[in-house]
Amino acid sequence: MLASIAIELARDLILPEVVKALRHDDVPVADHDVKQVADAVAEKIAPIIVNEANAEPWYQSRVTIGALVSIGTGIAALFGVIVSPQDAELIIGIGVAGGTVIGGLITLYGRWKAKKPLGR
Repeated sequence: MLASIAIELARDLILPEVVKALRHDDVPVADHDVKQVADAVAEKIAPIIVNEANAEPWYQSRVTIGALVSIGTGIAALFGVIVSPQDAELIIGIGVAGGTVIGGLITLYGRWKAKKPLGR
């Protein structure tokens, strides 16, 4: 959903610029192809917009997982357990991967439990 919003936003922002660029005599593009070119460019830059918006789910965010690991290592230190920075980085990597797997499983579960078929 966020990617489609990013594509629409990108299309709205770049379409006027694409039109201006393609109006040059040295650019051999027919008028009816302008929207197709803008759509292709919008789809290519949509992931960049999503990334720049910092809009990934919390379970895919290294910052969020890192903060949770920092809290956990702080609590562990209260009980005498010391976690090295290398181990913390490994835990963050495992947390991000695990969060992605859990997110995918929740998505599948929701799809399988949905009462109405796709597209209706």
